[in-house]
Amino acid sequence: MTEFISINPYTFTERKRFEPITDLALNEAIANAETTQQSWRNKTIAERASCVVNLGKLIEQHHERLATLASLEMGKTLAEAKLEVLKCKTACDYYATETASILEPQLVKHTDGRTVHISHEPLGVVLGIFPWNFPYWQIVRSAIPITMAGNTMLVKPAPNTPECALALQALFDEAGLGHAIQTVFASQQQVSQILADSRIAACTLTGSERAGSAVAAQAGKHIKKSVLELGGSDPFIVLEDADLPLVLQHAVSARFQNNGQSCIAAKRYIVHATIANQFIHLLTEALKKLKAGDPLDIETQLGPLARIDLKQKLEEQVNETIQLGATLLYQGEMLKDVPCYYPPTILSNVSKQSPAYQEELFGPVLSLFVVDSDEAAIALANDSVYGLGASVWTTNNQRGQSIAKALQAGQVFVNAVTRSHTAFPFGGVKKSGYGRELGPEGLKEFCYVKTIWS
Repeated sequence: MTEFISINPYTFTERKRFEPITDLALNEAIANAETTQQSWRNKTIAERASCVVNLGKLIEQHHERLATLASLEMGKTLAEAKLEVLKCKTACDYYATETASILEPQLVKHTDGRTVHISHEPLGVVLGIFPWNFPYWQIVRSAIPITMAGNTMLVKPAPNTPECALALQALFDEAGLGHAIQTVFASQQQVSQILADSRIAACTLTGSERAGSAVAAQAGKHIKKSVLELGGSDPFIVLEDADLPLVLQHAVSARFQNNGQSCIAAKRYIVHATIANQFIHLLTEALKKLKAGDPLDIETQLGPLARIDLKQKLEEQVNETIQLGATLLYQGEMLKDVPCYYPPTILSNVSKQSPAYQEELFGPVLSLFVVDSDEAAIALANDSVYGLGASVWTTNNQRGQSIAKALQAGQVFVNAVTRSHTAFPFGGVKKSGYGRELGPEGLKEFCYVKTIWS
């Protein structure tokens, strides 16, 4: 049975545990979501937006408390936790302001004289399955556009961040979104029950490739719309004409943000041969200066991984990669008495058969590759089962644009770190998933298009 347990990964002590929802309570939650959706969809966009604006204000008001809770529950550094929480307000503000224009119906005069009315209508009740690495942002960036479009949502949070989920739910309740968005501590078996329930119209999942495959298969079986935002192994391409001081300003955060636990973190550094030695030296020196320690210390730049099993898996992937011929270019020191911590690590000479090449490494480890041409960089970057994000670093913008167009990724940044932005679509290709969150596309993902001829 799935257990929802809050454990501080820095002190490795249990904080609280929660029982999964009972089947009876789950049925009541689904019934409530269905009933609420019938009235929620008939509210004006302005009425929905009023609740969302309230939520944004509450998030801003309570951001320090929420940030501290994230640091305690999954090890995120306090500075990054504050940024995550405040980013949630940007989603509230954007969709409260822009939904009306995005969903404005189209009126088209047909050549036969008829008027064609095209609108986007809500699907109904959506199940959202969310990860632990961004315990607030992942939920908000999905739930807000989904509910602004007239749907309601059941939120199934990660088992190791239940306190963050409950804190966010309390704000949903206070803002007037409590019936439209409900948090349920559902077990894996209960998730299958939810997906099979005829009252559920669709689902969205952010998580692992394995979880995405299982949920998509069940959604497909029941002919339900699904959106998947899965893993990534993003390339970070540094060309020989790159502004190295600028690159180094971002090269560390690109990989080690969120303690290396981000799907859009740069994981494969592809560097031109003529600057490779210099880049390696500068990057290594930068990693030596990273301050690791207690996530609640505002000066800390790198904290522990969120769970001990995640640390163990990462350790196994690195060890196997080295056994298959990789070179350990750099590895920092372990933190004494912090079993969930894994030090910043650089691997090179990574073989194609190794985990570091074939899999996502979810932690503070980067693989470094050296190439001698743009064509080689593109080929290597695209030689992955993933296609979430990428970045290209060059002083020649036209060259950067050309490479960006050739890369198989949902978003590519030239001279900037890959990130999500409220106003623009976010998602991947290949085994990084399908569908889009954020931007106008994210708002329309859980709508169906209705065409009326009159």
